[in-house]
Amino acid sequence: MMKYMTKQEVAEKLRVTVRTITSYTKNGLLPPPRQLGRRLLWLETELDAQISEKMSVVSVVVTPVRRPGRPRKVIL
Repeated sequence: MMKYMTKQEVAEKLRVTVRTITSYTKNGLLPPPRQLGRRLLWLETELDAQISEKMSVVSVVVTPVRRPGRPRKVIL
């Protein structure tokens, strides 16, 4: 049986916010949802497959990028 998940359920499963799910979908990190009426739904099997595929690729440590600008004041 196919189980569909709402955006809220996907967010809870991934432990992120609903807004992050929207961002992940736009950036291609999650499969595109199916639209039933006004609701966006993800097929659980597609979601699990995409997550496991992306998790195997995400093994690189990302360092934060330092933005150029004025140095911070040092108070002695």
